[in-house]
Amino acid sequence: MSFIKSSKTLHKWLSLVVGIQLLIWLGTGVYFNLMDHHKAGGHEYRVHSHSDHKLSAFELKPVSVVGRVSKDIQPISVKLIWILERPYYHFVYQAGQHSYQKSRSELFDAVTGEPFKLSSSLVLIIAQQSYSGPGELLKPELSQPPFDDYVAQQNPMWKVNVRDKNNTTIYLDAATGKVLRHANDDFRLKDLMMKLHFMDYGNSGGFNHWWIIVFAICTLLLSITGVIWLVQLYKNGLLKLKWHQSNQTVAVTFAEAGTSCDVSASENHSILEGLANSHVYLPSSCGGGGTCGKCVFKSENDLPPTSAEIEQLTEEELAQGYRLGCQHTISEVDSVEVMSSNKIETHELIVVASQFITPFIKEVKFKVKSGNPLTYKAGAYMEFDIPAGMNDLRPNDMPQAFEKYWSEYAHGRFTHSGASRHYSLANFDQETDELTFNIRWQTSADGYRAGIGSSYLGALEVGETVTARGPYSDFFAMSQSGSTNKHRRIFIGAGSGLAPLRAIIFEELKKHNHQDEMILIYGARTEEDLLYQSELEALEQSHDNFTYIPTLSAPSPKWKGNRGYVQKSLLSQLSENVQPFATEFYLCGPAAMMEEVENMILDIGVPSQLIFKDKFTR
Repeated sequence: MSFIKSSKTLHKWLSLVVGIQLLIWLGTGVYFNLMDHHKAGGHEYRVHSHSDHKLSAFELKPVSVVGRVSKDIQPISVKLIWILERPYYHFVYQAGQHSYQKSRSELFDAVTGEPFKLSSSLVLIIAQQSYSGPGELLKPELSQPPFDDYVAQQNPMWKVNVRDKNNTTIYLDAATGKVLRHANDDFRLKDLMMKLHFMDYGNSGGFNHWWIIVFAICTLLLSITGVIWLVQLYKNGLLKLKWHQSNQTVAVTFAEAGTSCDVSASENHSILEGLANSHVYLPSSCGGGGTCGKCVFKSENDLPPTSAEIEQLTEEELAQGYRLGCQHTISEVDSVEVMSSNKIETHELIVVASQFITPFIKEVKFKVKSGNPLTYKAGAYMEFDIPAGMNDLRPNDMPQAFEKYWSEYAHGRFTHSGASRHYSLANFDQETDELTFNIRWQTSADGYRAGIGSSYLGALEVGETVTARGPYSDFFAMSQSGSTNKHRRIFIGAGSGLAPLRAIIFEELKKHNHQDEMILIYGARTEEDLLYQSELEALEQSHDNFTYIPTLSAPSPKWKGNRGYVQKSLLSQLSENVQPFATEFYLCGPAAMMEEVENMILDIGVPSQLIFKDKFTR
């Protein structure tokens, strides 16, 4: 098992490395297709001159005579070259396979036979003849490698900088004065893209280097670990190869009612989805992502536990046959036992009020169209049916005061095929005959899709109706009636995660007259993002046993309350004589925040049975 787990971890990290490089290849490939090849080659101001040289105008010294002048060192090649219309012999004593490799050579005047070396004034004239731009050429410098603009070059070069808009630099051969390269900003950008494309992160100047070899090995290991993972999934029955879909009948036993029925569902659907299609609803607040741990069922079939189940369920529950409906398919079971009732009611709700109470959260109030009041525990949620259709990317009824927060989000619409979404009630059942929900409009990061549920429910107008199931009550205050011990309760929430916490707090204080200490630590970004601020402050004034601690991560200078994240505010509470076995913690908010808060609570010795979470990835 440890080998499989290690291979999965390795596979994920390798996929990250390979994926990043693939994106780099994609980006550089697009650049190479769109770039201006003339400019990228450094040729925007470069002049390529070719003149006819007249040897008849000069009386040349024989090469054999010039050779004796060179102190009897035998060259491997001799070539007649022209520099500013005068002939010279180029004696090469050492040369590599490529011109940029290490070499040694010298020049001799072909007329006098005397050794010749280029001066900076001659180099400047040659550089000027190769440049047609408006810039001013600066004094040449004889530079030694390495060169940023010519990484592969191993020989000295004359370097002439030009004052122009493209930051041009002209490079010339140190011995012959031959113009080797014009480098400018366009050229340097192309050079960077080449380096990324060929993974030349070590500046080798080519593509035959150890980075390529390492990447090839990583790709091979990615393939091997992927095959190992697929084989393991197949062995565990989590991967089944089928040529066609068919329905399968599953016997469903309802534990609470002691009744049973048969349902027919597609064998490729998850148990959560298959049962829902037959109107048997398992609780779920993460949309089948395996992160909430609520869609529990029991089966006599030997189902291998998945990583999500190992994390969400106890060893005892796994041993008893409990599994998560989102982690297994209908084809894996022939019978299941569920804790939910087969009498989950479906309601038609009518909108009675809808308004933004923070820049991104809309308070939407419903009433049951039938007029029958709903009974539920505070902290409950309902499942909304979102019909297929076209939704707005951003709200059209945004208050003027909040418009500044939406300036970067464009108007538009997107289509979707429908979905179901879960939202917690922000009030308890006897508080009012209305059902209040805090709908955080999930913004579109890419300008393509907003949240399907939030953009639909947030756009409903007063008088419009929607279908919902529930309420489901699986996150609520644990009853301490009959207990003589004081029990402290600490609520930690952020954003729209305040909704179920508000409902529980108000029910405990107003309905049950709870007398033990209660603390709410609520995190938001700015003052305008605080939900029910005045209401919670008033509650704190009227109840000595309730403390409200709002915490802002980006407050204005006028803010006098706690700053930072809820984790920081929680630390001060945990240090104030918290009794681990007499303190309950109720958490609701973003997954990362809840995970960090839970770890902090567990670290001080609080048993997991006293930590209650409502994960909302809705």
